[in-house]
Amino acid sequence: MTSALPPDLQQIADAIDRADQEGAAIAARVTDEQFHWKPDGGRRWSIGECLDHLATMNRMYSAAVRTAVDTARRNGWTRKGPAVPGFFGRKFVASQEPPVKTRLRAPQSAQPTPSRSRDEIMRAYHAAHDDIRRLIDDCATIDTNRAKFANPFLSLVKVRVSTGLSVLPAHDRRHLWQAAEVEKELRRVNGQ
Repeated sequence: MTSALPPDLQQIADAIDRADQEGAAIAARVTDEQFHWKPDGGRRWSIGECLDHLATMNRMYSAAVRTAVDTARRNGWTRKGPAVPGFFGRKFVASQEPPVKTRLRAPQSAQPTPSRSRDEIMRAYHAAHDDIRRLIDDCATIDTNRAKFANPFLSLVKVRVSTGLSVLPAHDRRHLWQAAEVEKELRRVNGQ
């Protein structure tokens, strides 16, 4: 990886590192049974499902961003300034931030896999963050405000790479907040 990222990208990389550590910390504080426990009589996601969803979404979304990064490199679209989402991009990023005000249904392709073990989920979670770190590193030399990709869930919507990079940690924070809320509910149910 590049030794020194531009400050805007370093901020995103730091947010990804924090999310990676926070997910690991939440998982480490609970037993396997608690990791898979679903609140509201099984109607809401478990901690494991939140992390599994993040692993899947991060992998899918970063793969879509990667196509734009590769295109920008081929076209010689070099960095012109900081990665700054546009007006609608900022609104999209803000919509992902916790606390969750509006619950959204995850696309079918990004639903958690109920049969995955804790170890499988955590390996996928960390691997997805490693992919994002490489992606951020590769963005250091391209124009992230010019390069665009098709949103993997709404293919008619074109998104700036700068927006995609900002959405990834915001979406992490959303579901890490959700996992932390499940952990609080676990503690309440168990009288801790």
